[in-house]
Amino acid sequence: MPHVVVIDPVDAIDALLAELHRQKAAGVRRVSVSDESLQALKVMAGGASPSPVRATTSAQTVVPAVPPPPARPAPRPIVVAPPVPKVSVHTPELRPLPAPRALTLPTGTKAERLAWVHGQIAQCPVTLEHLKPTQKPVLGVGSAEAKILFVGEAPTLEEVEAGRAFIGPAGELLRKIVAATGLSEKDIYVTSLMAWRPEPPTAYGKRPPNAAEVAFSLPYVRAQIEAIQPQVIVALGAQAFEALIQAKRTITQERGHWHAFEGRPLMPTFHPNYLLHNSSLTAKRTVWEDFLLVMEKVGLVPTEKQRSFFLAPPRPVATDDVEPDA
Repeated sequence: MPHVVVIDPVDAIDALLAELHRQKAAGVRRVSVSDESLQALKVMAGGASPSPVRATTSAQTVVPAVPPPPARPAPRPIVVAPPVPKVSVHTPELRPLPAPRALTLPTGTKAERLAWVHGQIAQCPVTLEHLKPTQKPVLGVGSAEAKILFVGEAPTLEEVEAGRAFIGPAGELLRKIVAATGLSEKDIYVTSLMAWRPEPPTAYGKRPPNAAEVAFSLPYVRAQIEAIQPQVIVALGAQAFEALIQAKRTITQERGHWHAFEGRPLMPTFHPNYLLHNSSLTAKRTVWEDFLLVMEKVGLVPTEKQRSFFLAPPRPVATDDVEPDA
């Protein structure tokens, strides 16, 4: 294997001059020099750094040194994130509410008296203070001649934006249930427990109304009941039921039993939202049994087909279970 010899330029020029003098003494008058050699001489004369020249001699073989192993990369430092500081979320304090109003309905027809109550709700300064610019006071919807008056929970965001109670999926489901009883829109009236949405909402959704909000809103609910004078009141959900009876009760235990609100029959049942989140046959049958009682209270006689709604189908009898006649 040819090895690489590094030649110093000064030594190379001295050796070249010595060789030329020797050849001159020997009688040589001319020396042939190639262009490559002249270029190399110019580089040497200019003081260029020595360049490696590959020699063809094999007198000595130089084994190239084994390159050192690559350096191992330095270990990456472990970065420990500093603890995230706890940020206290500022929850605005609820504005204190004035004492509940005493409403005295004017004389007139049911429709006129109900329109007066709607006007009082729409112009209530306390209600307007709790609404955002794009929101409206939530008014009840239905007939002033209704046989059944439904009271629901505090309004949703969708309801305060529309200014009407029971719109959206819950309202649609309620109207389907009413239609299954054989009643029509002229037989019902639906309203909310409050005319505004309790703020601020909780982390899991809207906030249930507190005692002060219920006390302030209840006179408006009572005025709507007095204007319409329904045969039956139906409380949809625990919020409405507890507000009307002014007591803490479990609607799971109280539903299906008659109560009273200022002398009028009151039936508590689950809110339609309950069925939207629990569409089992058992849940549907539970609510439907409450509506069967309401139908009978307003003078309707449920048909056999209506009484069998949402009942589990009978279990088919296997032939192995039938004993042959003796």
